[in-house]
Amino acid sequence: MASVASSSAVGTEFTSANVEKAVCDFYCNACVHHEVHMWLTVAQVSPQAWTFSWDLLAPEKDVQVQFFGASCLLVKISKYWNEIPVDHYNALRTQLLEKIVHFAQGPKIVLTRLCIALSSLALNTMPDFWKDPVHSLINTFQQETSINLDSTLRCTVLLELLTVLPEEFFSSNLAQNRRAQLRNELTKALPHILLLLENLMSPNSPAAVYDASLKCFSSWVQFGIVLNESESIILHVFASLQNPLLFDTAVDTLVNIFSHPDAQRFPYTIHKLMPVLLQLRDILNKAIEKFDMDTCQGVTQVVVAVAENHIKMLIDGTLSPEEEKKLQTLSFIELILSCTSVPGYFPMDEVCSNMTFTFWYILQDALLEQDKEKYYSLLPIFQPIYLKLIEHLLIKVQFPTDEVYDDWDDDEKEQFRCYRQDIGDTMMYAYGILKEPLLGYMYSALSGIINGSKEVEIRWQLMEAIFFLFSSVAEGIDIEENLFLPSLLDLLPRVPFNNIKFLSTALYMIGSLGEWMNSHPECLAKVIPLILQGLRNSEVATAATLALKDITRENMDHIYPYLQQILQASQSSLQSGVLKSREVVRLMSCIGQVLSILPFEEIMQNLSPILSPHLQELQQLVSEEPSPSVKAPLLLKLNMLSWLFATLDTERETRGNQENMVLEKKQKPRSQGPKPVFVLLQEIAPTLQTLVTKWISDPSVVEAVCELFKRTLQTLMDDFAPLAKDVSQLLSQMYQTVPHVSIVDLTKQLIIMFHADSRFAPVVQVLLGSVVSKTLQLFQSDVQMYTDVVEGFMTLMSQILKKTKHLILNGSFNLSEVFQAAVIGMSMAESHTVKASCLFLAELLAQSSVPAVKEIVVANGQVLLDRILRSIGGEAPRMVTEHLADVLFVLSKHHSEYVRTWFHEFVEKEGYPSVRVTKTDKENFTKAILRERGNKRKLRELVKEFTLLCRGLLGTEYAAQMVAMM
Repeated sequence: MASVASSSAVGTEFTSANVEKAVCDFYCNACVHHEVHMWLTVAQVSPQAWTFSWDLLAPEKDVQVQFFGASCLLVKISKYWNEIPVDHYNALRTQLLEKIVHFAQGPKIVLTRLCIALSSLALNTMPDFWKDPVHSLINTFQQETSINLDSTLRCTVLLELLTVLPEEFFSSNLAQNRRAQLRNELTKALPHILLLLENLMSPNSPAAVYDASLKCFSSWVQFGIVLNESESIILHVFASLQNPLLFDTAVDTLVNIFSHPDAQRFPYTIHKLMPVLLQLRDILNKAIEKFDMDTCQGVTQVVVAVAENHIKMLIDGTLSPEEEKKLQTLSFIELILSCTSVPGYFPMDEVCSNMTFTFWYILQDALLEQDKEKYYSLLPIFQPIYLKLIEHLLIKVQFPTDEVYDDWDDDEKEQFRCYRQDIGDTMMYAYGILKEPLLGYMYSALSGIINGSKEVEIRWQLMEAIFFLFSSVAEGIDIEENLFLPSLLDLLPRVPFNNIKFLSTALYMIGSLGEWMNSHPECLAKVIPLILQGLRNSEVATAATLALKDITRENMDHIYPYLQQILQASQSSLQSGVLKSREVVRLMSCIGQVLSILPFEEIMQNLSPILSPHLQELQQLVSEEPSPSVKAPLLLKLNMLSWLFATLDTERETRGNQENMVLEKKQKPRSQGPKPVFVLLQEIAPTLQTLVTKWISDPSVVEAVCELFKRTLQTLMDDFAPLAKDVSQLLSQMYQTVPHVSIVDLTKQLIIMFHADSRFAPVVQVLLGSVVSKTLQLFQSDVQMYTDVVEGFMTLMSQILKKTKHLILNGSFNLSEVFQAAVIGMSMAESHTVKASCLFLAELLAQSSVPAVKEIVVANGQVLLDRILRSIGGEAPRMVTEHLADVLFVLSKHHSEYVRTWFHEFVEKEGYPSVRVTKTDKENFTKAILRERGNKRKLRELVKEFTLLCRGLLGTEYAAQMVAMM
């Protein structure tokens, strides 16, 4: 077989023997797996496949060979139907039926493939050649003389055929009018399907027939069966839940029934089924008693399918004047609660409670959407339900004992973490309905535990769960709430924090209440000691530093009385060495925040003992030769300074979004008096210069230095001016050695900040020229290695064009080369790079009144248009089509006189930009583009349509979905 694989490139014949050998080699010889796969792919679509497929289905062949033969037939029938003469249709159908009967006893994978092939044939020939394939197949298989199989096999094969027919309908790429025609024909067949299934879903039917009937019904349900016309069959499906052999299939079928969009049109029918739905409770309870979690999961799937898809019916049912209907609805919601509260720990003991969480969100959302009068009539009904939900969640969210938890592997622990987060989200939904009563319930539970009998050992898991749920709803709590939260915080000194997970959760909860505490500053004294205590413990330091960051950020106006405590505890923690790198950086951020409220002298006085050791260590690290052992602590020191500079903002009250202020150049009077960040940066400037000289070839260090300057610029704004020249020179030096997107990004911010200051005009021009020159050099080598840099560069250029275009239009660099680079950027694989390149080109082309731009368009515009058209024609992903269309829009709007000429050449070029478009197609496209050059939206639609035409997708349902996405 190796000879077939190796010689495939020179055209080995697609004979039965060669294909069979290739299939065997594909499964047995990994060395030639890829080559053989490619050869078989070509063979599968070749004209010879019509012949060798039947040979591969011979009884003596291996299963893999038979499966490939059946797959070839399916591919040819579904994708190459036009190769079959009309007078061969009948023979092909007969031959397929014969093979299906032959494989009735297996192998199943071959039988299914052949059934799908026959379904595809039916879809291709109905109604003109094969008028009513469903009725025809039913009649054929009901006649013992026609099909030489026993009754069970005849039923299962027929059901397999009828099952895959609607599935093939959905999976086929069909034109919209053809799909509508086929849907109409298949809909006519529904009465035959329902009658057949009604007869076969009998208690006396063999399990195999019943199972196949369920699958068939499920398939046609997804096609679209009218619910009220199939009630009796649905009852049969419910009955089959009692049979363990049919349970899984019955569950899948019921889920499809109740989750189908059309099912919402039949609330009366759903209510009629409520008694059998409520019988699921008995199945659930028995399964819980037997620890049968598979059955619990199946029941929950059915209940959730009904609940999530019929919210309106449930809400209206609770207000029904019919007492029985109301009680049934409430009983069903109780059943959902039972599914939520299945005993055991997720995911070790059960995996079904999480399925219900989406329902509780949808229900809350639906309740809040009701009009005011109806909402207040529903509250007395649903508030008790949500309180019961909270009781269950309070149990489900609890940790197991440490012994049990430690036996879980990392994946199980991660699943439990995500599960708890989902419970937290569900709690937030519940708070939307319950409000203060929920807080009261949780506070009472915690208070009851702490004030309870001292003889009973307090389980930390329950208290941890309460704290976790408090933190989950903190975001929604009214800042004026002054009853339960102050009382909760009063309990903290009495809580025995005897477990690390418990203490961590308490700290996270405190951090989540930061915004609320800004309106209740008296509570800070109750929480800050606990936070600072946590800084000394490496196991809870993450939670403690996060809490401190949240509390200090939200309470700057009230933090002064605690400032010295915070600084002393922070200094102690930094010196202790117990903190991880992220925690150290976060703590420096907190230090910067709290120091910002002090005058300059006090800031420097308090910061010196904290920062000096780290600056000395930085100098020492910089003095050493670069090595991996030096790099990690060096990056840590840079990040510490970066975050300190980001938060040490003595004018925080005047700031908005700092990064946007830089980009939008919000002017403010230059500050009087020294700025701590400015003084510190001046102090470390020589060290940074030495650092860059030594580490200039290391991208991680370059990025960290740029991040430090970026945060400094965002803090100082105009006060950064005295440093701008030196930093610009440093950026030029770094970029020439290691082009990095962080340098480009900082360059953008510097230029936009200081371009209007005449003192810095030469500096800005030199910096921009240096970046442009080096970036253009990248395009002379393997630019694909620098796609992020190209994206950043194009973003830089388009921003400058918007804010201060003279820097580009009158720059010292070759603008034509930048234009050509942007055209190359449009052809890169990364969509973000394409988008940035298109934005720059669109901005540049719009400057049509500038002679230099006009010259560039005359010299290079046809190349640009060629790149756009090739991309639209299929060389670029469809998802970037809109960006390409925007460039084409600007080009045709501002330079139409040239575009007309170039379009003429485009129309005349055969097979361009795709062999799928004719000259007429291209003529129509170009005329439409020139006609709509003032309407961007319309032009985008024209380009989307043309790109689908070029790719052979126009008119397919797949294309319609893609257009919606695009």
